[in-house]
Amino acid sequence: MVPEQFELYRNIQSTITLVLSACATIEEAMPKILKTLCEGLQWSLGEFWIVDRKTNILRFGEAWYSPSEEFSEYIAQRRQLTFLPGSGLPGRVWSGGKCIRIKDAVSDTNFQRAQIANTAKLTIAFGFPIMTVSDMRILWESVAANAGGLQGAFSSPNENEIFGVITLFRDKGEQPDEELIKMVNLISIQIGQFVKLKQAEETLRRKIHFERTVAKISTRFVNVEDFDNTISTSLEDVGRLCKATRVCFFQFCDDNRNISTRKIDKTYEWYDKGVSSNIQNLQDMYSAMYPWLMENLLKGNMLYITDVSGIIQGAAFEKDVLEKQGIKSLLILSAQVEEKLLGFISFENVLTIDSWHEDDIALLHIIVEIMGSAILRKQTEAFIAHMAYHDALTNLPNRILFQDRLQIGVVQSKRSGKMIAVVVLDLDAFKDVNDSMGHHVGDLLLKEIAERLIRCVRGSDTVARTGGDEFSIILPDLSHESNAAVIAQKILIAVNKPYRLEDHEIRTSASIGISVYPLDSYDADELIKMADRAMYFSKQNGGNIYRFHSVNLNKHV
Repeated sequence: MVPEQFELYRNIQSTITLVLSACATIEEAMPKILKTLCEGLQWSLGEFWIVDRKTNILRFGEAWYSPSEEFSEYIAQRRQLTFLPGSGLPGRVWSGGKCIRIKDAVSDTNFQRAQIANTAKLTIAFGFPIMTVSDMRILWESVAANAGGLQGAFSSPNENEIFGVITLFRDKGEQPDEELIKMVNLISIQIGQFVKLKQAEETLRRKIHFERTVAKISTRFVNVEDFDNTISTSLEDVGRLCKATRVCFFQFCDDNRNISTRKIDKTYEWYDKGVSSNIQNLQDMYSAMYPWLMENLLKGNMLYITDVSGIIQGAAFEKDVLEKQGIKSLLILSAQVEEKLLGFISFENVLTIDSWHEDDIALLHIIVEIMGSAILRKQTEAFIAHMAYHDALTNLPNRILFQDRLQIGVVQSKRSGKMIAVVVLDLDAFKDVNDSMGHHVGDLLLKEIAERLIRCVRGSDTVARTGGDEFSIILPDLSHESNAAVIAQKILIAVNKPYRLEDHEIRTSASIGISVYPLDSYDADELIKMADRAMYFSKQNGGNIYRFHSVNLNKHV
C-alpha cells in the first residue's frame, strides 16, 4: 500500500471512529458515515440497508449523495424496495457475509433495478456487510490485517451477526482493491458494534417507555370521569408508542345475542398527522360480516399481518375491506376479559408495510387487557344502575325511574306551555291467568303486553311497569287532551288482540285511567294518584275502557 493510500484509509477510519463516538443514534451516525466513505473514496452515492429480523428482509435505512449530483428520484424509488437474503446486491452481501464488487451494474443480471441505475449513471457498485464478531475474532482480524493479510475475512455468516449492508455507487473509476476491502472489513466491525449497542439501548429505552405508558394508562382508568375521552387519549398514547399510523378500538354491543352475530356498538379511533380518519367506514358493522376475523378472535388468536396483500385464502372479504381502506400492515388483539369477548383493537399502518417487535406486542397485550377491564367494569356499573331503575322481567323503567321522568316532564311542560298526560293501565282478570296457567305463562303475557305498549306510543314517551300487572305511561308535549284519548284507545285495541303463548291462546283486556297536567294538577305525585283513581273507575265499570280523572274531560272527549 502506498503511503498516500495508507494515510487516506487511516483518516477515513479515524473520522468514522469520531462519528460513532459523537452520535447517539444509528439514524444520526449513518448519513455522516456514508458521506465520509463517499467523499474519501470518491463514490457518488452511498446507501445503508438495515436488517428487519421480524420479517427477515432488508429495508432502506439512510442514503447520502454528492450535492453536485441529482439522485433524488433514484433514492425515492430505492426507498420503496426491500430485499430478501440473496436478492439484489444488498441481499447477496447479507446472505454471503462478504464484500461484493460489481463492474457493470447495468448488465449484471443479479442487480435489481438495473434500468434505474443506468438512468442515474451508476454503473459500478460495491457492497459490504455491517456485522459484529466475538472479541477474540476481532483481535485475530486486527492482527492479521497488521501482518499484511486478511485471510477469509468474515467468510462464514453463521459465526457473525449481520445488522445491515452498505452499498456504494459511481459511474466510473477503479474497482475496489484488496486494501480497500481490508479497510471496510474493519470499519464493518466498528459500525456493527455501534449498531448492536444502539439497538440494545433503543430496546431498553422502548421497554422503559412502554412500561411507563402502561402505568400511565392503568392509572388513568382507576378514576374515570370522561370514559370516551380516556379511551381516545389512551389510543393516542399507545399509537405513538408502537408507531402505528391509526389505532381503532371496536367494542361489541353488550346484549345477549350470540357474539358471532353481534353489532359493533362503538368504535374509538386515533390517527396520526397526515393520515385520514376511517371512522366513517366503521359504522353499522356486524361481526357476522367478518367470519375469518371473528373465527380468530373467538379462538383468542392474535392477528399479525405484516403485509395485507399476502393475507391467506379464506379471508377474501377482510382482505378486500383492508385494501380499500389503504391498510398495508395490521396487528389485531382481542379485548377478552374473564372469558368475555368485549371487542378488539387494531393497530394499522397505512403508509408502509411494517412490523412490531415481540416485546412491544407483549406490552400491547397488557394495555388492551387494561382497557378491556375498564370497559367490562363500566358495563357492569351500567348494568347495576340499569337494574336499579328497570323492571327485571320486561326491561321497562320501574316506578322509581317513572316518577323521576314525570317530575322532569312536569318542569319541561311548565316551560313549554304544553300538556303532559299520565296513563295508568291495569290488566283485567290477570290473576285468573296466573292461577289457571301458571306464573310462567303470566310472565310471558306481561312481556308481550310491554312490547305492544311500546309500539303504541312515540319514542319520546315513557312506558313503565309500576306493579304486578300495572303499567304506567308518560305522554309529554300534548297540544290537546284528546291526544291522550287517541293513545288510550289504541292501547285498548292492541291489548285486546289474542296472545299465543306456548300452547295457550289467551285473551285479556285492560282498564285505563288518565290525568292531565295542568288541567288536573300541577304536582307530579298528584297526577299519578289521579290517574290511578281514574283507572279504578274504569275497572269498576266493567274494564276494557279508559277514563279521565276529570269528569268534564270525560264528557268533552
